[in-house]
Amino acid sequence: MAKPKPTYAGDGAIQKLLTRYSCPTPFHVVRMRFWGEIVSPAKQVSPVKTIETFWPAGLPTFESADEANAFFQALMGLWNYLAGYQGGSPSLKLTKVGAINSREGLHAAAKIRVEELYEGFMRGFTGGQEDLDVPAGVGDLLTRIEKGIELLATARNTFARPPGPEDAGILAELSGMFPVVAESGATRTPIPGEGGQQSGDCGQQVIAG
Repeated sequence: MAKPKPTYAGDGAIQKLLTRYSCPTPFHVVRMRFWGEIVSPAKQVSPVKTIETFWPAGLPTFESADEANAFFQALMGLWNYLAGYQGGSPSLKLTKVGAINSREGLHAAAKIRVEELYEGFMRGFTGGQEDLDVPAGVGDLLTRIEKGIELLATARNTFARPPGPEDAGILAELSGMFPVVAESGATRTPIPGEGGQQSGDCGQQVIAG
């Protein structure tokens, strides 16, 4: 008899788990790295190895086999939950950000988006491979995502610096540009016909902001 697939305990439970085990990778990066790997055409996919990347210095030490099992089951529940979005309806959403009408707000929002899309999605999708073979249409969208990340990184870096006389103009320009970057070039990821990963035990998707 097949074992039941791990169920998802919810975002709050996973955030508590990451905190409990002192995970240096924030939740919004964890979920998007999983998502990138789920929709990736890469054939060598390992959720467990991806989990290991969340703790670069090494996985936590567990006091018992039951604790270790609960740990992996919880994270695999998140994997399976995200895999359910592969059909595109409903759509997976990026983390909500605060108002972007101030330099502090725009800096915080851009920082989160860069982390989600670069450290999360792109790292998961490519698996660190620079020459990943993808269909032409997917390659074009990945290029748009990369350009979007560059623009978001510019916003993040600009408002990480001390205030300057040119801030008002830059803020007005980037505030208007931010939703376009976050919701067009960086939000539509088609799943190759033979790509994408299934949910496990260890088309087109919109990821709107």
